Amino acid sequence: MIKKISILISSTIGLYALWLLGLEKIYAQILKFGASFILSPFSNVTPVLKLDQAHPDFCVAVGQDGYCMELELFGLSIIVMLSWYIMLVALNTSKKMLITALKHIGIFYLLQILTMATLALYDFGTFFQQANSAMRQSFIIIALIFIIWDNYLYGVFRFGKE
Repeated sequence: MIKKISILISSTIGLYALWLLGLEKIYAQILKFGASFILSPFSNVTPVLKLDQAHPDFCVAVGQDGYCMELELFGLSIIVMLSWYIMLVALNTSKKMLITALKHIGIFYLLQILTMATLALYDFGTFFQQANSAMRQSFIIIALIFIIWDNYLYGVFRFGKE
């Protein structure tokens, strides 16, 4: 149990330190690439990444209007996911565990770029604005759902009598 917790804490601290040193901007570029790919069929939608502030902002220009979202808390949830999967792969280096980690991180990434792409729908009403706002704030919960599911499947942390 101590080994598991120490791997989890050290990977989280290490990733957060890297986040502060520039991983945030790299991940923002990766997110922008995915969102640009999804938005590429729409000629009047231009994705833009503003890196001049302390934390990157992702913006979508739709015609003459533009809509932005901060990536700081939105992006930080990936650290929770990566820390968890670093621990899982460190404890069990099987091919199945690696495939599970890559699959879940891919699903998480896809959800994030889809949320970013919904900025282009802001002109269509408050429903899309509220949905985007709700999704942006729920990524840590989505990460925790993946973690709870994996803990259930693989029994990493067992609670109660053994």
